[in-house]
Amino acid sequence: MGPGEAHWLRAPDRQDPTRMATVSTPLLIGPADHGRRMTLEEFLEADVVEGYRYELGRGVLEVNEVADDPHFQVVSNLYDAAARYRREHPGVILRYGGGNELQFLIPGLASGRNPDLGVVLCGAPKDWRGRRKPALAAEVVSRGSVERDYVTKREEYLAYGLDEYWIVDPLERKVTVLTRRGDVWSEAVYRGDQAIVSLVLPRFATTVAELWVGVEDDGENDAADTDGGV
Repeated sequence: MGPGEAHWLRAPDRQDPTRMATVSTPLLIGPADHGRRMTLEEFLEADVVEGYRYELGRGVLEVNEVADDPHFQVVSNLYDAAARYRREHPGVILRYGGGNELQFLIPGLASGRNPDLGVVLCGAPKDWRGRRKPALAAEVVSRGSVERDYVTKREEYLAYGLDEYWIVDPLERKVTVLTRRGDVWSEAVYRGDQAIVSLVLPRFATTVAELWVGVEDDGENDAADTDGGV
């Protein structure tokens, strides 16, 4: 997930005012609630114990430790690449951000996700909250998130409506780019000095190798072993 301690942004309160009198104190969730079944509405209304990352996947609460420095260094390199592209190609990217700025709500799957990186294009359509929808998301893989990033979010992000999903894998030193082709993904894999090819960001020039620059090697504790549930 993105740099800093990611918290869920509250959705605007659209409840019927007559219901508010019956609403009790919001549920407080923390590490002990990992694996708890919740509705998306319950998840959005809950208060959280600080210092952890919270996501809802198919109606099940996922509570993880905040990722470690190597993970965040890769995310920071992604941010640098997005910032460089925005400077060199004005008028394409409206904004970009991570877990504290962007929230993917997928009611049909009872899922709520915060990407490591999300990119919103200029002129993008607005969602029901009045926010312009991201066209691209990237997740940085950790030892504890392999299945979630490669399988679960692959399905969820297609359902959400993304045009492109990048799976950035420091463990395998590769980037998998999934590009929407109707109702399915088209997949391409890039390694080493290959430039990442993006249809959402034409002429994107960052190479895969540049994403690992400056990333510390923590040996047994690398690439966010902390991202596997608490």
